[in-house]
Amino acid sequence: MDIQFILNELYEAGVLESDMKNLKPLTGGTSSEVVVVMDGTRPRYVIKQNDPAIVKAEAEFLYTYAQIEKLSRLVYVDPLHRYLVYTFKPGVAGQYCEGNKGELLLSLATEVIAQYKSLGEERDYGYSDHPFVEWRDFLLHRTKESEKIIQDVLPLEDHRFVHTLVAGTPQRNLKYLLHGDFGVHNFVFAENGTLTGIIDPDPVVGEPLYDLIYAFCSSPDELIVETILPAVEKLGPEMTGEYVLNREVLQGLYFRIATCIRHHPEDLEQYTKAWNYWLNRVQ
Repeated sequence: MDIQFILNELYEAGVLESDMKNLKPLTGGTSSEVVVVMDGTRPRYVIKQNDPAIVKAEAEFLYTYAQIEKLSRLVYVDPLHRYLVYTFKPGVAGQYCEGNKGELLLSLATEVIAQYKSLGEERDYGYSDHPFVEWRDFLLHRTKESEKIIQDVLPLEDHRFVHTLVAGTPQRNLKYLLHGDFGVHNFVFAENGTLTGIIDPDPVVGEPLYDLIYAFCSSPDELIVETILPAVEKLGPEMTGEYVLNREVLQGLYFRIATCIRHHPEDLEQYTKAWNYWLNRVQ
């Protein structure tokens, strides 16, 4: 859509004030068309265009978790789900500084994930446009997709072992609306390294540990049990059920290795080292 047409709609709806005409495009890894609406020299709102199914899912996530301070506040959703408007989070996205991952995970667990809401039985697992009856089915789908990318980076017996782990995932009936792309590339930081916001959800219905482990694995530093365990322990049993952390992390690390191969091959050596560390903890 033409951005001027969107602006006119927002002026008519009273979402934007008539003097908010300056725009600043945002670039990055997102597939969306994103611009920032300036209030003078201050970034005020973000207008994001995307596929209607994606816009609808992101709007639901922001609406559901309006009470979470680290998330942007949803301001407006186009009735046809062509775009949405939300508040701008100050800071720099993806500028994660290594060395304090444990503190970051604790903040994410207590300030974000612990506030996630359980969903009703009628909701399926996975993405809204690609649902699964059971959580393990979603994980198996991700495992198969990851295996195509990883190939001989890991030995065949490791692929088989992960398939066995995922296939044995217990059905814990934990259905929560998750961020789904909960990695350092979507975390916004102040100059001093403080987490100020979380952007670009790709919502998934699933188990809360998925988001925490996603965050843990999203950078190659400090991938040891002492880094994540304190954060996991902040989540109550209603969010975790009976879990085996080593198995859960190994699954998440498998998915991350596939992402690393595609987008961050320079990190592969660190991830394979972490892979062997967690594999030894499971076997």
